[in-house]
Amino acid sequence: MFYSYTPLSFGGFVFLLLVFFLMRNASKKLFKKQQFLKDYENYKDELYKFKNAVCDFAKNKQTKSVLMSASCLHFAVQNNIFSEGFTKQFKQILQDYPNEKEFNIEINHLLS
Repeated sequence: MFYSYTPLSFGGFVFLLLVFFLMRNASKKLFKKQQFLKDYENYKDELYKFKNAVCDFAKNKQTKSVLMSASCLHFAVQNNIFSEGFTKQFKQILQDYPNEKEFNIEINHLLS
């Protein structure tokens, strides 16, 4: 019923540390993924409108305008949702206008 105390060997200690750090990294990745999905749910309508505007512009070559919040742009840039060209421009916009709440984005040329 009762077990006697046995001291922890150095190998056992290293093994426990390894398991601890592996589990910690796994839980961080899981938390990050859950946070991404939660944030994506908040911004998916704005991102969908932007995607449709870009697709419409690609088909019809007509200038499109989309209203996006600054927080949505920040989320998209932080998670590399857009192509490299859009990401560079949006990073620059966010740096130039840090206090803006919303941006009216005019799509008048495609970036790849």
